[in-house]
Amino acid sequence: MGDTAGSTPAENEYMWVIEKIEISGGFLPGLSVNIPPGLTCIIGARGSGKSTLAEAVRFAVCGMSAAPKNCADLVQANLAGGALVTITALAEGSNRYTIKRGLKQNLVLLTSDGRAINTVDLDRGTFLPLDAYSSLEIEAIADEVLGDKRRNLLDELRSEQMRTIHLSLAESTRALETNADRIRSAQKTIEDLTEQMEELGDVRTGLNALAPSDRESSTDFVRLSRQQQLNQREIAKLDSADRDLRSLGQTLEQVRKESQNVFAARLTEEQSANGDTLRRYDDLLRASLGPVEKHLSGINSKIRDAQATLAQARQDIAEIHTSHAGELARQTAANQAASEHARVRASLEQQVAKLEALEQQRAELNAELKALFERRKSLKADHILMRDRISTMRDEVASELQHESGERVRIRVMRNADHLAYQQTLVDGLKGARVRNQNEILATLMQLRPEQLAQLIQSNDLDSFEELTHFGTERSRKILDSFRENIDPLALEITAIEDRIGIELNVATAGRSHFKDASDLSRGQKCTALLPILLARRDNPLIIDQPEDNLDNHFIFETVVNAVQRMKKRRQMIFITHNANIPVLAEAELVLVMNSDGRVGVIETCGNVDECREQIIDLLEGGREAFDLRSKRYAAR
Repeated sequence: MGDTAGSTPAENEYMWVIEKIEISGGFLPGLSVNIPPGLTCIIGARGSGKSTLAEAVRFAVCGMSAAPKNCADLVQANLAGGALVTITALAEGSNRYTIKRGLKQNLVLLTSDGRAINTVDLDRGTFLPLDAYSSLEIEAIADEVLGDKRRNLLDELRSEQMRTIHLSLAESTRALETNADRIRSAQKTIEDLTEQMEELGDVRTGLNALAPSDRESSTDFVRLSRQQQLNQREIAKLDSADRDLRSLGQTLEQVRKESQNVFAARLTEEQSANGDTLRRYDDLLRASLGPVEKHLSGINSKIRDAQATLAQARQDIAEIHTSHAGELARQTAANQAASEHARVRASLEQQVAKLEALEQQRAELNAELKALFERRKSLKADHILMRDRISTMRDEVASELQHESGERVRIRVMRNADHLAYQQTLVDGLKGARVRNQNEILATLMQLRPEQLAQLIQSNDLDSFEELTHFGTERSRKILDSFRENIDPLALEITAIEDRIGIELNVATAGRSHFKDASDLSRGQKCTALLPILLARRDNPLIIDQPEDNLDNHFIFETVVNAVQRMKKRRQMIFITHNANIPVLAEAELVLVMNSDGRVGVIETCGNVDECREQIIDLLEGGREAFDLRSKRYAAR
């Protein structure tokens, strides 16, 4: 089997193209074929290796994780035994790369001069992005009304911008989680302090009710008892300041590492004609790292100075505390010699001093808690704004896809309409509530916003909860108690309610339009709705395995062929097909005819549509006789 010549695209006309596919070993040993830009159609009998070839290309470029299980199983079965897939790719009209990948072998990525590239992760799908779908994958996207599949169709078209926003969103989430941890810690400490105060009881009343004694506790003893409580708080504040400084130091170290990545050289593509220009900007980025690290080093030095100051303060205060402890011990010894009445009074005074210290500490924590909740409002506002930016970007992508996909398909972004995560939280929260009709309960609860329900759980507001849900007092109490046990309100209030992507098809054959969501369509209609979107999405190569399996010929001619003819000028397409309309009417640049003896598959012949005319008639039209009979029947009418 010989190579077929492939043409070279005009510079920068395509994002990138597959120039050549080679496979050694496995079910397609010795396969070697050049692939032109535009449309390539792979035809052949079932079992001839068509899908194996398509999945081998996906495997080589994207790795095994990019394929669904059935496609991964196909690769495992047909590329076993040391088979190696080699792809030659031409990117942006001038940069040529070679990808070599085999099962249980390390990926090799080479430049045109044979230099290995070790800094690129092909499996991320951003270096040489490839779209590959089987008919089952297309149906899965159509069927998933709620979930990530449809969102990913849009998000991948703004991958870099989305990545930047998602990084900021992750930072915002971490800030909210840190804020929540501090709120929980403050609330727990307040609860502990309140419990300690309740254990002391009404010691002030007891002290006031105590009759005067001949020998009262000395003023020094009361003062020292109160000072002992203050001493404990001073140590706690020193410990807290020390923890905060350590945390700040760790954060600074993380910032330092991230800044090294940010300012590192990453713009230059060595094989690109633009290398010299971008190398200058890489140098400027690297030069910026020095001052940044200098400032970070200065801040780190100040943190160490502050830690030394705290250590000195701890040492100085320890000496004073030791002196206080000695004085209190002497006073306590003196009181032991006093009358029982005096000792009781001294004990009550000591408890009052402890109560006052606890009250002061709780008041300070309540003030801190109030500040934390105010800060949380600002953090949540930023968080919502970033999520809104993502939705706005999806709106823009949907509008672009809508323009390319035509009037039969409608693409819409329905903001905050995917409640899957929220619903699962509610389901988990109801465990143990022991209430009937949970589906009805869920439907009602879903009408409440996550932050609204979080506030009801936080405040344990049974009356408001019952008023909003109309569950009845007893059932509302059981549900709210279960939520308080199983749901963290601080996590609940930032539960992501994602966008839902509507992909709809006009199913009306005449008259007024009638659009139905892809999930409600027949198998053929599902592909009818999705295929124009998949064709229009990006400019990188597209592989589709048997897209016409569930499509009627009218739609193939009216929509698919027209879309392929329009899009193949800017993206390379490889279709496995059993329908003659696609290679013939879409004027495929290359037709690969595959065959198999049951043990191995081969490319039996290849060429343009005219050169493969007889094979197209035989394999896709049912043979010359069937083709001629249909022609006569149509002509007779």
